[in-house]
Amino acid sequence: MTEPRWHLLLTALGGGYLALALWAALHPVSFETAIADFGPTNVHLLRDFGACAATFGIGLLLARNKPHWRPPVLAMAAVWNGLHAVSHIVHVTEAHPAIIGPAEAVALVGVTVLFAWLARASTATRPKERPHDLGK
Repeated sequence: MTEPRWHLLLTALGGGYLALALWAALHPVSFETAIADFGPTNVHLLRDFGACAATFGIGLLLARNKPHWRPPVLAMAAVWNGLHAVSHIVHVTEAHPAIIGPAEAVALVGVTVLFAWLARASTATRPKERPHDLGK
């Protein structure tokens, strides 16, 4: 994948996670109503999700310009999304409205596969690091 494509893709993914983070942190009740209604409202937990999503969003944005960051950032995003998907699969019937449970489970599995594929692809296109480049 070319550098401009990596930049565009990581900007979109990182921006998406930051948008979810801001929504969950600033308007947790509307976030829950729209996409996270799995029982009684827990504003603290919704804001914790926002903090986690912000962490991945920032990591993805930083990895845009640091090719050597891409494999670990994308691999960790795949792991987190995979574990998040398991949670949604286990609780698939508890979402309101009912369509949200399966839709989110499928979306999370798809995003997990995307991140795993990107993590693998990032190792194939990663430029060779020289010892004096480490830490930059």
